[in-house]
Amino acid sequence: MDMMPLSMRSTIGKLIHTWTAISVTPHAVGLSVRSLHSTCTAKSNTTLGQELPYPDGLSKLLNPVGYLKWKMNVIDNARANYEHCSAQFEQQPDFVKSLGLDESFQGWFSMTILHVWILNARLRGEGANGKDMKQEVFNHIWLDVEIKLHQAGVKTRISQITSGLLDSYYGQTLAYDEGIYYGDSILAAALWRNFFGGKDVNAVQLLKLIEYTRRQLVHVEQTSLDDILSGKFQFLPASPLA
Repeated sequence: MDMMPLSMRSTIGKLIHTWTAISVTPHAVGLSVRSLHSTCTAKSNTTLGQELPYPDGLSKLLNPVGYLKWKMNVIDNARANYEHCSAQFEQQPDFVKSLGLDESFQGWFSMTILHVWILNARLRGEGANGKDMKQEVFNHIWLDVEIKLHQAGVKTRISQITSGLLDSYYGQTLAYDEGIYYGDSILAAALWRNFFGGKDVNAVQLLKLIEYTRRQLVHVEQTSLDDILSGKFQFLPASPLA
């Protein structure tokens, strides 16, 4: 595993020690280290922005049409939530540039996965509704990845590439879980590896990325669950570095 240079660790440690931003704890965001798994997904024509009641087991049997409508509603709202995560890389070019990130697929992927993880930090504490939403957001990641690979002209080894990205997804999200659980120094190391590839970067840039992440965690925790489940959640805009 890449190790952060001692000089960078020292600088970040001093900045974190004096940093007075709002603290986020695992309890506050319903966070625990868990594994995820995927299922097939579909696209529907239901109305976006509605949260239908969660069906119980009996209603699934007695009212299959109603259950299907509920499922398609979850998929549509999850697509909206995923698109908010996916769009951050393009919607915040000044912030991306200030961090020194390349306009590349890998840069987009890292930024998208960070925002998906932030959203999931809230969803994991929201029972069955949160679990279903989280799963469908996960499904949309890989639909979008496959589309982007095809748009980029990739015709071969798509399964192999996707498998590698899936491993990266699990690695990145686990590292962020540990970062929130164990503290900002661990979170800094995770962001440093995932966004900057373990290269030397300005410590202030890295601290700003930590601050941005923590602000979004607080924001998603304070957002109405109804807004999240209905696909209306929006991330806070970032301020570019000076």
